[in-house]
Amino acid sequence: MEDFRQAVAVFGPWDWACVALNLSAAFAGVFALRSWQERSPEGLRPGMSATDAALAVLTGLTSFSLLFGLVTGLATQSFQTIFGISLTHIFTSTFLGQSAAIAAMLAMSLVAPATVSWAPAREEPDESGDFRRARQAFSLPRIGMVMLCLLALGVALTAAWKGVHFGWEQLALRGITGPAPADEPQEIVDIVLRTDVGTWTFAAIALAVTVGAPIMEELAFRGMLYPGLRRLGEAVSARHARWLAVVLTGALFSAAHLSASAALPLFGFGAFMCLVRDRHGLLACMAAHACFNGWNLLWLKLAPAAANL
Repeated sequence: MEDFRQAVAVFGPWDWACVALNLSAAFAGVFALRSWQERSPEGLRPGMSATDAALAVLTGLTSFSLLFGLVTGLATQSFQTIFGISLTHIFTSTFLGQSAAIAAMLAMSLVAPATVSWAPAREEPDESGDFRRARQAFSLPRIGMVMLCLLALGVALTAAWKGVHFGWEQLALRGITGPAPADEPQEIVDIVLRTDVGTWTFAAIALAVTVGAPIMEELAFRGMLYPGLRRLGEAVSARHARWLAVVLTGALFSAAHLSASAALPLFGFGAFMCLVRDRHGLLACMAAHACFNGWNLLWLKLAPAAANL
């Protein structure tokens, strides 16, 4: 609580504007979520075999966890000098790794088209192409609605984590539990805060955060892993396969970011984006993810004290 008071004490006009705008958007997002919930659930898109599902899960995991890291590491080594490596080159390497993972997943989608699910889910047969249906489902009002939902979920789950962390600390002080995990921001947050806008470093960060990450992560998690896990989950429970896949995809998405303090909001983000994919398709997921990352990047620079609470 004392840390919170100290953080608020240094708020400037932009920080208060950040708080007001995000809380207003989150409040509107509550009504957006209610509207979302009132719509009928979506059905499975037909046509994905168990083999395609297994191949989708394997490709998504391999591209995100192995290929991305391998290419990023090789690129980082190539930029390394006797004086070390700059942040600009680190994030350029990150974008190259993201591009390689994206290319691998898109290549698999050309070889086996059913391994990437682009279109909104439908139970009835549809003769139009999967990617074409994804483009038809894409619209700015829908992206705006998804953004409001994401902001509402983000504020609610961040507040929930703060409450859990505070309670955990109190229990730890009484010797009931072990120490609570450090409530620290993700490493990328600190890097953004100390990087000046208008530099090549910030441009490289923005490229990796608002272009590379949304495309790679949505292709891997919502384009391949989620539909693949959903199809494979039918062997366990046809009735609950969708929600099992939503929860598992959200958990994997959260774990991949290696942040204890952001684990709960990241889980909510990853799980909800599965529902966005079902309703509006993969292109809408990519656009909403990019907008969400860009929104946070903007406020980290305009209102660092508030955005970093």
